[in-house]
Amino acid sequence: QRYPVMWQGELVLKNDCSAVQMHFVSGSKMLVGQSLPQGTLEGNIGPLRIAQRMRLETAQLEGVAKRMMNEQEFSMLLALPCGHDHMDIIQQSSCLRHGFISYLQQKQAAGIVNVPVPGSTQPGYVVHIFPPCAFSSDNLSEAAPDLLHSVSEMAYLLVIIATVSS
Repeated sequence: QRYPVMWQGELVLKNDCSAVQMHFVSGSKMLVGQSLPQGTLEGNIGPLRIAQRMRLETAQLEGVAKRMMNEQEFSMLLALPCGHDHMDIIQQSSCLRHGFISYLQQKQAAGIVNVPVPGSTQPGYVVHIFPPCAFSSDNLSEAAPDLLHSVSEMAYLLVIIATVSS
């Protein structure tokens, strides 16, 4: 499998939530386990809550692109809606499209989740959640043109996890 599912869970933004699977595209697979909510003993995975926004401005995007130069310091994932059956996937796609993609595109922003270093309060990782935009398609077309082609009509978010430079 070229783009394995690395995380499955709920994405939350304000009062909206959507079930997604995140497929690994490029970068470091290790960062995914360190930065995204992991399952508890009961098997429940906590939601990934978008608490802040980053404007899609050149300076901000250049900062993210700079972090993506070192393969050990970032992970690129593609979040796609998932569900128990076809109807559920249609429902989740609609939630993702209206609650997340439209909102972020309207605000011209990416969602941000700051994740502390495990076991501390020190900032460790920043999870950037991009709606379809020039930055998303440029990066996807470079890393996985076949994947971009197959999801271009679907509801998707580009997720870039980066380490916080100390």
